[in-house]
Amino acid sequence: MNRVRGLFGIALAAVMLASLPVKSLSQNPPATEKPSAEKTLTGQLVKVDTQTNMIAVRGADQKDMTFAYNESTQVISPDKTIQGLTGKAGAALKVTYREERGSNLATKIELMEK
Repeated sequence: MNRVRGLFGIALAAVMLASLPVKSLSQNPPATEKPSAEKTLTGQLVKVDTQTNMIAVRGADQKDMTFAYNESTQVISPDKTIQGLTGKAGAALKVTYREERGSNLATKIELMEK
């Protein structure tokens, strides 16, 4: 009798396991957070901080926005470097950026010709 109960229990467990939904291995993994769309801001350079890799730009609404930059940030200026912008407070800039991890990451900084 105990042997019959044991076999019945094993059979019942096998049926229950077989009825559970099984994820297909060919399914795509869940989508991760998509990168945000790029935005642009045109304004005047307020400050360049090469210690923290940040720049501040004052927009047309007279509000300052800060942007992080890195080695991948494209700089369009005569010398093509962030350091070349350090003495140019008030210069017209166009910053292309995306919001990333709660901050603004500059992907392109363009010095506008006057």
